[in-house]
Amino acid sequence: MAAFRPPRLLAPLSALAVWACGGGDLTLPPQGPTAEVKMVQGDGQVGAPGARVPNPLIVRLVDASGVPIPNRTVLWVVRAGGGSISPTTGMTDAQGFASAEWTLGPEAGPNTVDAQVPDIGAVTFTAIGTTDGGGGGGTQPSAGRSTITADPASIAAGSGVATISVAVLDDSGLPVPGATVQLQATGTGNTLTQPTGPTGADGVAVGTLESSVPGDKAVSATVNGSLRLTQTVVVTVTPAQPSRVEPIEGAGQTAPAGEAVPVRPAVRVLDDQGQPVAGIQVSFVVTGGGGSASGANQTTNADGVARVGGWTLGTSPGTNTLEARAGSLQGSPVVFTAEGTGGGAAVDRLIFLSEPPSEVRKNQTFTVRVALVDAGGNVVPLSGIFIYLGLFRDGADTPSNDDLGGERFANTADGIAVLNLSVQREGSYRLRALTDDLPELGPHGPEPYLFSRLFEVE
Repeated sequence: MAAFRPPRLLAPLSALAVWACGGGDLTLPPQGPTAEVKMVQGDGQVGAPGARVPNPLIVRLVDASGVPIPNRTVLWVVRAGGGSISPTTGMTDAQGFASAEWTLGPEAGPNTVDAQVPDIGAVTFTAIGTTDGGGGGGTQPSAGRSTITADPASIAAGSGVATISVAVLDDSGLPVPGATVQLQATGTGNTLTQPTGPTGADGVAVGTLESSVPGDKAVSATVNGSLRLTQTVVVTVTPAQPSRVEPIEGAGQTAPAGEAVPVRPAVRVLDDQGQPVAGIQVSFVVTGGGGSASGANQTTNADGVARVGGWTLGTSPGTNTLEARAGSLQGSPVVFTAEGTGGGAAVDRLIFLSEPPSEVRKNQTFTVRVALVDAGGNVVPLSGIFIYLGLFRDGADTPSNDDLGGERFANTADGIAVLNLSVQREGSYRLRALTDDLPELGPHGPEPYLFSRLFEVE
């Protein structure tokens, strides 16, 4: 803390006017007690150019008896060195104190700031901007004496946070304020939050480390852009602990008896925070209806997902069940059901079970139904087959899907997809239905069966 400096009091303008006129016939108002601006803290600091000095600037306004004067304006004015002060205007508090934060100019050298109380006086703070590592009397950071620590030293992947503290010290082990610190970490999946500013009066700067990938992460620090600290710290990122398993897709399907379901059942394993957990073993076991599961033993991927290789239903019509077992996790086993239909009919083609109307107005909603049928034209009651439509002008080979409104995409329920549509432009059109879930009925499928009749939009 700097020693107090004698205040520089400004004589009121009214008193000067009286002196100039010889005092004739002028009556002066009674004078109040003499006030003084006192420097409390912040003078004589040393810091890095462009950095905030370690300690705030503090002044106090008191009367001649030492009684604090509250609610008086204090102006903070940068006089030399550039830099900035915040705030530029303040008020004394109930104890007569006012403070500001001082950021030095960008160049090394002297800096000054005035704290002014109008009609009373001012004090001047000085500081030195230096490139030799900040404060502490101009001492330089020591790569060997400075330290880096992590708390905690072990965190869970995806949810844990380690606080990284860097203490910048000089060769004598004293703190070096005003030094900049940059953190680095080995490995992948890391999120490093850098210190928000230079080291404080204690020489410490603090950041954080998070990571989504398990493993040992060696954290290092560089001071003032070039000084690499000797010490590093290792943060161990442990795999997240699984908590529960939940189904994603593949439940409630229908397929011909003896055939595979179109959508392979899948589950996801999560931790307590709802984050996916990789590397967890999941076994898929057929528990009803006969049939078989291929690729029954799976391991969750980076998204926490495990998917059976395939599920073929039993040869007799009826209900089939498949369990996804993940040990003692909450929700295990996940049970999937599927209905095997009789006859073993296979999908031969798509048809428009309900065609678009022959005439329709622009933007008028109409409904079409697309069905999966066998070679005899019978609906094959498969559910969950993804159907999508394209809109073609008469004679065109490329779709005009930008003019097609409503529901272009739908899944089948018992072999039928229902889509509500509208067309935004006049003309003659036809619709084409495709599915990628049955490759032979995809974009390269048998075109005569994929198109609707021609219809007019007025």
